[in-house]
Amino acid sequence: MSEMNDAPRKPKRKWIPIVVGVLFLLFVLGVGAVVFTAAWFRNHMEVAATTDMDATKAFDEVKARFPGQPLFEFRDGEPKALEVPAGPASTVSLTTLHILAFDDDEGQLARIEVPFWILRLKSGPIAFSSWASGFNDERVKLRVEDIERRGPGIVLDMTQPREGRVLIWAE
Repeated sequence: MSEMNDAPRKPKRKWIPIVVGVLFLLFVLGVGAVVFTAAWFRNHMEVAATTDMDATKAFDEVKARFPGQPLFEFRDGEPKALEVPAGPASTVSLTTLHILAFDDDEGQLARIEVPFWILRLKSGPIAFSSWASGFNDERVKLRVEDIERRGPGIVLDMTQPREGRVLIWAE
């Protein structure tokens, strides 16, 4: 019987509370990220009911501020040309990418502002197909650097018959 008492004791498992604590911390950070994202979009997105005439006026006001062609040229609903300036880069530092979208069916005009520092975190081309059904952007390779090199101006002006219009510009 004395042999059993002399047996070495098993060490306590200290890693279980550590793993549970790390998992709990990751869960709390994930919930915080979701809440932060929802609050950010709520503060940077405005949706209002409007008429076709008022929406057209809002689009025309923006286009009047930025004369010239947008980066995208659309023909038959497909992007056909991408005008990226070959000359020296713009000296104006861009701060915001604005999106103005009008839904014909709902009669709603949405305004979204995306800080440019968020866009600078993205590597690779910007994909527009996620928001426009049936829009094939495989031939379009628009990068944040291209928008910055061009400077302030209209990036995209797209009208879909019986669906709506989207205008994206950088300032």
